[in-house]
Amino acid sequence: MRKKLLEYKNVAGQFHTIEGKTNTLNDIDLTIYEGMSLGIVGESGCGKSVTARLPIRLLPEPMFTVTKGDVIYHRNDTPFHVLKTKQNGKEINKIRGKEISMIFQKPMSSLSPIHTVGSQMSELIRQHTSMTKKEAKEHAISMLERARVPRAREVYDDYTFQLSGGMRQRVMIAMGVRLLFADEPTTALDVTIQAQILGLIKDIQREENMALVLITHDLAVVANMVDEIAVFYLGYIVEQGTTDQVLKDPKHPYTKALIDSIPTLHTNEPLKPIKGSIPDPYSKITGCPFWMRCDKATAKCRKEVPPFVTHENDHKVRCFEA
Repeated sequence: MRKKLLEYKNVAGQFHTIEGKTNTLNDIDLTIYEGMSLGIVGESGCGKSVTARLPIRLLPEPMFTVTKGDVIYHRNDTPFHVLKTKQNGKEINKIRGKEISMIFQKPMSSLSPIHTVGSQMSELIRQHTSMTKKEAKEHAISMLERARVPRAREVYDDYTFQLSGGMRQRVMIAMGVRLLFADEPTTALDVTIQAQILGLIKDIQREENMALVLITHDLAVVANMVDEIAVFYLGYIVEQGTTDQVLKDPKHPYTKALIDSIPTLHTNEPLKPIKGSIPDPYSKITGCPFWMRCDKATAKCRKEVPPFVTHENDHKVRCFEA
């Protein structure tokens, strides 16, 4: 039986801006298990990054508020209710960076350009352990070596602006955790380095039994990196299942449209873009969030939000026609 690590229980959330309120998250119900690899896919603005930042409280408050639901982190078999902690309090700081961490599209947004790599890593290690300064340094160097950073002892004393994008991502990956959210970690890298970084993440996940949540637009990356996929649209999870279920037997019209829109080589067939565009985040939408772009939408779709129904082999879909 798989051991639960993190649970989202019917979470809904909004951003409050001068233009109004956005329906950013709607009934997010998701469980992440130890050692699990989950891919989160969907167009920009669907709530993927917000979902990832919520467990470590990296969202601006009070601009963002959770209006419903709970996020539970299972720490040492004890449920830890993340949303009940202070955003920068001692409780969440014991978890953030040590047990749950995140790497971003641009690693320079995660690392300070005015401090050395070693000083940042050592500070994190000493904050969460009782190591001395010397012990923390040696531990940081061993972490860099594990992440296959060449000249690890020299890199320890380098500033981040002296490193390439790929090397910066290796530094971020070196800070081992129980759960890693990787938000488009290879977007700013060239193809060769992308493959190395993804391979490194996969190796460390396997060695450490680390849970991985990979957020990406690239379905080819998802196909080779994760065991399960959750498809997001307009703040809802519209489909979830194993990688084979979602990519080979998609049930939701949006998932099918995403897959059909992928360009293929050696064919003269025209591209098949998803018709229309994501609605304005401030608009009040009734019914299924995808009905305006769906060829199979019915009157019921326009009036009611479909429930998230579990089909055969735990394949979940939010669609009346599935």
